[in-house]
Amino acid sequence: MKPRKPKVCKVCGNEFVPYRSFQKVCSGQCALVMVRREQEKKKAKALADKLKMRRRLAQPRSYWINMAQKAVNEYIRERDRYKPCVSCGTYTTSQWDAGHYRTTAAALQLRFDERNIQKQCIRCNQHLSGNLVPYRVELIKRIGLAGVEELENNHFRHKWTVEECMFIRDIFRIKLKELRNSREAA
Repeated sequence: MKPRKPKVCKVCGNEFVPYRSFQKVCSGQCALVMVRREQEKKKAKALADKLKMRRRLAQPRSYWINMAQKAVNEYIRERDRYKPCVSCGTYTTSQWDAGHYRTTAAALQLRFDERNIQKQCIRCNQHLSGNLVPYRVELIKRIGLAGVEELENNHFRHKWTVEECMFIRDIFRIKLKELRNSREAA
């Protein structure tokens, strides 16, 4: 067995020959100092994480609803990337929206429902107020008559909480990442 190479102590900086290959300090006294430093770092990190979470929760509910909606809309645009506008059937436009069949004003509970949101050109979504008649026809082709009627008959009111919005945002970010990775792999 060949002799071990000397190392530099992580605490005091002195050179020493280690007993074990993973040894980082020269003595028990330096080991105690190192353990205390690591504990202090962990406490500081836990405190920073707690403050970060408190700051995140201090944002108003509307902020988190908007963040979740952005994540959902980005996922929908990527999901329907190769599909035409759900209302007019165009493949070319300056900008794509994620258009809701039942608007967020009419049905808050369906705001993040993937079946209720399809890729739509900006003209149909914003200038024609959703262009709902052809939207419904195409939506029946995509999710079926039963799915459309379920959306139309859903009158259950739901007030989204901050925690739900944070969860939805995280879920749709993960789904978007997986979708992009699967398309790159194919």
